[in-house]
Amino acid sequence: MISNEKKSSLILYPLLSLLFVLGILFNDFIGIAGIRPDILLVFLIVLALQESALIAIIAAFLFGLLQDLVLPATLQYWGLSALAKTLLLFTLLKLLPLIIRLRNILFFLSLFGMIFIYYLFYNLLYYAGFINWLTVIYRYTLPESAYTFLILMLVHMIFPLREK
Repeated sequence: MISNEKKSSLILYPLLSLLFVLGILFNDFIGIAGIRPDILLVFLIVLALQESALIAIIAAFLFGLLQDLVLPATLQYWGLSALAKTLLLFTLLKLLPLIIRLRNILFFLSLFGMIFIYYLFYNLLYYAGFINWLTVIYRYTLPESAYTFLILMLVHMIFPLREK
């Protein structure tokens, strides 16, 4: 007999893998005014809340590198997504005992803050020298953070994030 935790994993991983593949294939189609959510980031946050730290960090690096290779970018930015996702997951996992104890709204605000910091770090490095940093924040970081957080909340409706 399979336990409820195993049943949840049997449904969760194929669904999250499907979300990742759909996010890669339809990245241009799900964008709104040039703003695209990072489906892989949602996948990794859910993975970090459900699995062990080692699996989550290795997945963050490998999937971030895969995302850099699959999505169009210039050669000078390869590895930036892997670095940013690994740093985010490491920070999330270190703060996880504190974050889990927070009440509902604070729990989700902390997740939004982590997503915002990820996009801030990523976008400031990606657009360094090309665009003013305030423009990067309100044109890219804030909308991408909100869009990705919205996708995370939709996933949360199906699979509650606080179960561990």
